[in-house]
Parts: sequence; structure tokens; C-alpha cells
Amino acid sequence: MSDDTKGPAQGDSQPGEDAQDIEEYLEQRARMESMFEDKFTRILTVMFTDLKGSTSIAETQGDLVSRMLIKEHNDIVFPAIKEHSGVFIKSIGDGTLSYFENAQNAVRAAVLIQKGMDALNMSAKFKMPVLMRVGVHTGKCIVEKSDIFGDTVNTASRFESSANPGEILLSEDTYNALSDQGEVYCRFAKQVALKGKKEPYNAYKVFWNPTEIDKDKLAPVEAAAVRVKTSGGSWQIALWIVTALAIIVLLSIGAKFLGGSKTIEERRSIDHSIER
Repeated sequence: MSDDTKGPAQGDSQPGEDAQDIEEYLEQRARMESMFEDKFTRILTVMFTDLKGSTSIAETQGDLVSRMLIKEHNDIVFPAIKEHSGVFIKSIGDGTLSYFENAQNAVRAAVLIQKGMDALNMSAKFKMPVLMRVGVHTGKCIVEKSDIFGDTVNTASRFESSANPGEILLSEDTYNALSDQGEVYCRFAKQVALKGKKEPYNAYKVFWNPTEIDKDKLAPVEAAAVRVKTSGGSWQIALWIVTALAIIVLLSIGAKFLGGSKTIEERRSIDHSIER
């Protein structure tokens, strides 16, 4: 018998068998991903803090004073996180990473931290003001033992770096996740361009100082910035269209008003020209 008439060698797979293997692999992979989601991922509110001014204090007042500042910082931040059922993950330089099951508790902790920093500055223990930046974002995180990972963590970090010293910035996801948005005075502040993100994020500023709250409420309302949904959908075109229509309407009204203000002599002159 020639080689051409021999059947498939032992171990050779048929096309149908290959397709079946791929389907089984994909099904198994889907099951593994589902198990991973259930076991290791959770929706959390992540908070980053960063202490501004510590480097200057270390350079001008020495290491001992710098160490005193870190202790004061820890005495403010750690209890605030614990009091509001947060989980402290780690210190990063002069900052911290923590997470909360509840977005409302994250905001409460952030406010308590800023109030503590205000009290520290009022005590004049240090020759220069020490300010804290806080960034908060809510989303799906990978939780592994004593650490958390994922895009939500990176985004929260970038909100912190986008905050001004002494400021708390929330993402729109966190703002929408608040169970009581009226508990703390909070409003849309600006759009934040985040590294690696195609669209900017809406940032909400949290106020805790009564004087600053009253000042902000009495301030004239500025023209609203173009907002972009956190999901990445853009509303710029819609805003431009509305603005253009408004301008057209105003110009039309102005033209009618100006046209109706002609004097009797002007009207007669126009009528006479037409008759001729």
C-alpha cells in the first residue's frame, strides 16, 4: 500500500477535533475569568493623600522637625481612615493609599483629615503652612491580601495629583456613589485630563471650612465648563450647537429691534424710493 492511502498517523488531530479543543479552552477561560472576578475584584472607593510642604520643612528646619511632622500627619490620617471604616493600605512617600466600601465614608474621612490639617496649621507648631492634597475615585479594584490594584487605583492617584494643596477632589463616579450628596458641600469644579485617558474626567471639589463654603455660595456663578461623562462620552458638540442657536436668536431679535427704530422721515424716504 502506498503512503498516500495510509490513514492519519497516531497523534494527528482532525480539523473538527481542533475546533472542539478551542471551544473547550475558551469555555474554560471564561469560567476562570468569572471565578477571578468573583473572588478578587470589588467595587471600592480609593483615596490617595499627599502632604505638601514636608520637603521644605525638612530642608529648612531639619530632620527632627520633619519627623515630628510625619508623626502629626499619621495622628491625623490614620484615625480618620479607621473611624470611617476605611482600610489603610500603605504609605507612599509623604502620602497614603486607602480604600472604603462606602463612598460616603471616604468623603467623611477626607473632610476629617483636612479639618485636622487646618487645626495643625492653627496651632503654629511649624513655621510654614502644611497642606494636604486628597484625591478620591470609585470603581472596580483587584484586591489581593493587603494591597489593591487596577485602573481605579491609578485614576484615584491622578485625581490626587490634580488637586491643589489643601483641596479634596472627587471623581464623578464617587460623587454619584454618595448616598447623601447634601451632607457635605460639594460642587463641580473642573475637568481633569488624566494621563493615559482619551477624555477628561469631571472633578468635584469638597468644601469643609464654613467660611469657604459661604464664600463659594455667594460667588457669582461662572460659565459652566464643557463637561464630559466619566464614561468618555462627549457633550461638546451639543453645547456648541446650543450656543450657536442662542447667538442666532439674539442677532435676530436685535435686527428686528433696530429695524423698528427707524424714524418717520427714514421710513418716508424708503417708501418714496420704492414708489419711484
